[in-house]
Amino acid sequence: MSDDFRTDRKKVEGLGGGRHGAGVWVRERISSVILVVLGIWGLWAATRFIGEGFDGAAAWLRSPINAVLLLLLVMTTLYHMNLGLRSVIEDYVHKPLGKGALLFINFFVCLVLAVAAAFAVLKVAFGPGLGL
Repeated sequence: MSDDFRTDRKKVEGLGGGRHGAGVWVRERISSVILVVLGIWGLWAATRFIGEGFDGAAAWLRSPINAVLLLLLVMTTLYHMNLGLRSVIEDYVHKPLGKGALLFINFFVCLVLAVAAAFAVLKVAFGPGLGL
């Protein structure tokens, strides 16, 4: 076998493993499959209270199954968004300080949105008795 087809080890040492992104890739695919299923449920569920206004949507959301599935849809969407933006930042931002700052902002924004969405869904689901 010719040495022309082999990679010089010194050129690739310290560049990371060949399977570095495999875990993220699998998580992105799993979350996208979950999003397809929950997205179809969400579209179907949304057609059930069209034209009923806030009161109809709030009554629908008071069902524990609907509240849990809606929270799963929102949280999975934000998780998938976080993974996707993280991949883009890691692939295309090359300055360490900028990359770190953007990764932190990405995580922080997704976290704030998740907390706000959970609060909103729970507030509507539990109604005025929540005391918030």
